[in-house]
Amino acid sequence: MIFKALESADAVGTALEYTEGRLYEQKCYGTFAGDMPESDFRFRIAFVQHEGDFKIHAHEYSELVFVMGGRGVHRTEIEEYDLETGDVFVISGDRKHGFRDADKLSLCNIMFDSSQFLEGRSELEEMMGYHALFDLQPRTRSVDRFRERLHLSAENLTYASNIITTLNTEYGKQAEGRRLVITSAFHLLVAFLCRLYSQEKRETALPLTQMAGVASHIQKNYHETIRIEDLAGIANLSVSQLQRKFKKIYNVTPVQYINKLRIHEACEMLKNTNLSVTQIAYECGFGSSSFFATQFRHAIGESPSAYRSRVPN
Repeated sequence: MIFKALESADAVGTALEYTEGRLYEQKCYGTFAGDMPESDFRFRIAFVQHEGDFKIHAHEYSELVFVMGGRGVHRTEIEEYDLETGDVFVISGDRKHGFRDADKLSLCNIMFDSSQFLEGRSELEEMMGYHALFDLQPRTRSVDRFRERLHLSAENLTYASNIITTLNTEYGKQAEGRRLVITSAFHLLVAFLCRLYSQEKRETALPLTQMAGVASHIQKNYHETIRIEDLAGIANLSVSQLQRKFKKIYNVTPVQYINKLRIHEACEMLKNTNLSVTQIAYECGFGSSSFFATQFRHAIGESPSAYRSRVPN
C-alpha cells in the first residue's frame, strides 16, 4: 500500500493497496468509521510505502508503527527525526504526525482502539515499557520521545515480523476464532516490545523512563503501603522533583494516582465480590475503612455501600 498526499478535506490521504493480488486505491480518513471495517473490533493492519512528503495529520485511533525499510523523516508538531529500519513508535489518536523526504519508506501500521485492546490489562500496566511506549511517549509533548523510542535489532525485528505475519494472515480471512487469534497475537507483540524496552532503558535517567518506572511500581504494589520517598528513589529524584515531574506528566500527584487505582479496584470488588466494605478497604491498600469511605465518597460521590446497592453485579 502506497500513501499519497490528498487535497480533499474529508480524507488525510489515499492508499494503493494490494488485496488478493489486486491493486486498488483507497482513501484514508483517520477515523474509526472511515478506516475500521468492524465497529465492534477496531483493529486493522496495513503495510504501506511512503514516497516524498505526507502531510501532518491526526486520527481517532492509535497506531503502532514498525519501520521495515527505506528512509524518511518523521514529523510531529514539535520535532523531526530520521527513521531507521527497526524503529518502533506509537502514535495516539490526538497527536498529529507526518513524513517528509520519504524514499521507499516501508512501514507496518497496526491501527487499534486502545479502549478495546489495551485498557484494563493489569499485567501490561505493570510493565515499565508499557507505560513508556503506549502511554507516556504517545501523549507527551517532549523531545525526549525521540531519545527514548525503541529500536529493534535485526534479530528482534525478525521475531516481531513473525508475529506481524500472523496478525496479517488472520486479519485477511474469516476463519473460526479469528478475533481471538488477532487479540492474542497483538498482546504477545505488545508484551514483547514492552519487555525489550524495559531491558534497554531501565538504567536511563530520561524523564519518560523515570516516570514509567514509577507508574509500573505503583501498578504492581498499590494494594500495599507505598511511600513517596521510595517512589522518588526509583526515579533517582528528590521527593519535590518527583512530585513536580509526575504531576506535569499525569496531571495528578503520585498519591492521587495511587488512590485512583485503589478506588477503581474497590469499585470492581464492590460489584463482583461479597466481601465487606472493611475487607475491601484493606484489600485495596487503604489503612482504615473510614479513610476508604472518605476517599470513595470524594471520588465517586456516594458511599461504598450506596454504590454497591445501586450498581448491579
